[in-house]
Amino acid sequence: MKKYWYKTAMLVIALGAFTACSDDDEPTIPKGPIAPVNGAYVINTGNWGENNGTIQWYDRDLKTISADLFAAANGAGIGDAQDLCIYGTKIYITCSSSAKIEVVDRKDFARIKTLNLKDESEKSIQPRYMTATGGNVYFTSYDGTVSRLDTTNLSITGKIEIGDHPEALTSANGKLYVNLSNYNNDGTGKYVAVVDIATFKKTKNIEVLLNPYDVCTTGEDGKVYFISCGDFRGNPVQTLQCIDPQTDQVTEICPASKIAIKNNKIYLIYAEYYEDAAPKSISVYDMNTKQTTRFANYSDFSNPGNIVVDPATGDVIIIDQPFSALNDIYVYGSDGVLKKKLETGYYTTNMRFVTE
Repeated sequence: MKKYWYKTAMLVIALGAFTACSDDDEPTIPKGPIAPVNGAYVINTGNWGENNGTIQWYDRDLKTISADLFAAANGAGIGDAQDLCIYGTKIYITCSSSAKIEVVDRKDFARIKTLNLKDESEKSIQPRYMTATGGNVYFTSYDGTVSRLDTTNLSITGKIEIGDHPEALTSANGKLYVNLSNYNNDGTGKYVAVVDIATFKKTKNIEVLLNPYDVCTTGEDGKVYFISCGDFRGNPVQTLQCIDPQTDQVTEICPASKIAIKNNKIYLIYAEYYEDAAPKSISVYDMNTKQTTRFANYSDFSNPGNIVVDPATGDVIIIDQPFSALNDIYVYGSDGVLKKKLETGYYTTNMRFVTE
């Protein structure tokens, strides 16, 4: 995890193997194979240094949250959980502080393999974010690299130097686009690196606004959307940008801290770290009209930390990260009407929906 952890540094207390759902529902563990298209995996990174991350299942039909899938299937916790990638019959989970990738079977979440990650000098390296394409999973690491993991034999078949402290990445038009963050706070982290997938070689850096960090995704239009976070003091303001993978030209769109895209609408949270930096908001940006309207009241949440969209239903889910407490997700219809509030784990960072 990153030193920007000061934003959530007050999250404390170890998380047990199971967590309760809201509305007095008891947490459940899915029995047998998890249905392929009816929900999402919930990533609870856990408290800094506590190794108490968990992975839960969100059932979109029942509107429930399960207990910790990894602990239930493997008899022990996962450690920390940074990112999760669903690809084929397997699920891949990066664990930054634990310096490993856990590969589990999609049908029952049983461990297939643990990849303990070290460099040539046997020093542990911290894997960060993942994307998958062409039979491989690609992941960034804090040793300044992107690695290629073969999903058939589960071996690392390539590793390239990419730049200082790479973070989120995505694939588009035969290329990887990799955020190079400003982790060291020296003003040099202002690039998105480009990698040719076929040759697995870095081709260039694209200059962007300062500190592209944990948002980098390919939209429904095939373009790359990412957020530069600045210095978290509003210099510059956190900004959503877009790269056209045909030309690699960059376009600034609007202020944003977190985003989710569905049907030419961008649902976004905007919140600079310091209270007086800029007004905080949860809104929706229409990509056709270029207009932004309010979606939900920011003040209704303790600390809105992320926003995701269910690709099947269009439901918009806001992740609330209250300090020193279990987190919550709020499930809204695309019309902004609240459907359900559910309790999750500690420091819930994202949800990955099953789409096939």
